[in-house]
Amino acid sequence: MDVLRMAAIAAMVALVGVSAGAPAPNLVPTEPATAANYWCTWYAQNYWIQRGGEITDFEGINNPNAREELTYEAVFNEKDGWASTYLPRGRSDFFFLIDHGWQTKVAAERTVPGAAPFFSLQIDARDFPKYAGVSPRESLRLFNEDIKGLGWRGLGIWVRGNVPAEAARTFVAWSKYAGIEYWKIDGGGTKHFYSFKAKQEIYPELQLEYITGSNGPLNPNWDKPGLLAYSSVYDIGGPRQKAMLAVLQNTDTFRTYDAAPILVTTTTMRRTHDILKQTQNDPRYRAVLNLQDDPQAAAGLGCLISSKRHPNYMERTYKGKDLHHQIRGKRMIQKRMNEIERFGRWQRIAPAFAAGVGSYKAADFDLIDRYRHTESDTWFKPCWGKMVHQSAPAVMARNMPLPKVVVEGDAPYVMASTYPNGPVAVATEGRVKPEDQWYHPCARVTVRIADAAQPIGVFGHYRELVLQFAESIEQAKNIWVQDLLADRATDITGKVKIRGGTLTIPGTLIDQIGTSAGDAGDISVPGLVLKIQR
Repeated sequence: MDVLRMAAIAAMVALVGVSAGAPAPNLVPTEPATAANYWCTWYAQNYWIQRGGEITDFEGINNPNAREELTYEAVFNEKDGWASTYLPRGRSDFFFLIDHGWQTKVAAERTVPGAAPFFSLQIDARDFPKYAGVSPRESLRLFNEDIKGLGWRGLGIWVRGNVPAEAARTFVAWSKYAGIEYWKIDGGGTKHFYSFKAKQEIYPELQLEYITGSNGPLNPNWDKPGLLAYSSVYDIGGPRQKAMLAVLQNTDTFRTYDAAPILVTTTTMRRTHDILKQTQNDPRYRAVLNLQDDPQAAAGLGCLISSKRHPNYMERTYKGKDLHHQIRGKRMIQKRMNEIERFGRWQRIAPAFAAGVGSYKAADFDLIDRYRHTESDTWFKPCWGKMVHQSAPAVMARNMPLPKVVVEGDAPYVMASTYPNGPVAVATEGRVKPEDQWYHPCARVTVRIADAAQPIGVFGHYRELVLQFAESIEQAKNIWVQDLLADRATDITGKVKIRGGTLTIPGTLIDQIGTSAGDAGDISVPGLVLKIQR
């Protein structure tokens, strides 16, 4: 074999991460995820208001106008349609959910007795003329077919309000005919749960999301400095506690609800904590928690997401700066679309699980984040010009011991979970302080894992990640690691420390491999899967 040929083979081996004697596996299943994650049109609808230049009517940036932006053109046009251009590497793992504004606004056009203004399941033919002239259930089937044709898992739909039992049964039957598998019920229906009861009988494959609301986008006492923690409305004794516990027994998913963008993760993690500490080890709580658009926290805590982020930026300005009351700040969610796609791939390996499954632990203290808000930071006017305080437990874990965190200076949030089907996930999240709207401290995080044979998901930034197993792994043949967006793993055995049952991975290596298959310009945090081969 000549020298040039040997060099070419060596280069190919290095490129795909093949170690001597072992072909590089693909650690990510090719079959799409089955958990009920979705991408939702609502934030894009809001951004489309007065899109294309400087905002001339600030008060016109509101929900009624956002409803008017949901049209066939906005969803399907080839240039910048939401369904046709967003999440090209993740659509099969997500429902494409159309939010407020898709149903007819004319009362006389609602054909089902008891239908509500926002709960009729009848498409507005003026906004979606392609689906006019056929029955309501057939129009839903055609819409679903078009969404699936673009590679999405299917069409999800938004509804709100209370409908009688017979109407609920009709709407469930329509969804079964159309193949609609997800409803976002954004308020109402929690007195009798008619829709849930109907779907359990008629169409169990349909997954329903109920909510209780959260009394605003911030957890209570947000304007009071000096507290040790800022509990949510779901906490013991909170105004939504009883309603939340009732809903979790009568739905498939429960969304922790909207949060203001600068402190969105802190607010959401505290809500999640307040729920899980009450529902752990209790199978009555069948619902899976949906953490809105927080993929790292969701991975670390075994939850779902309803992603609403989109890549559009500086397409609408206010005083010369991009304005988006739902996506805002230095974190630049607009440039973190790969985080959503990586989370979808992780859900193929480890599906989200119900709030009542397994144990839950949390640190006995909260980390507190704070930031002074302006009219550009949120639609929530009461906090304009004020310092906002929110908090969440420093460390959280499901079905496993709490990770140990060693850090100099500020600590990140740290989460870990052992999923019911075996895999483990560990995640870190960044922080917010008055002088820095988003930063991500790095720590030495140590995680104890019972089964070294299971896949391990790693999300976020670290100084070092230490994995401790119950038995020695010194005889491991390969330590495979793969960006969740890649299709081949890399052997990192020579780049990590192995001593007995302890595996130590440098944070710089996680940063490198966990983003190696990302899109150009995307600034998502690392997201990878690790597998020990013996």
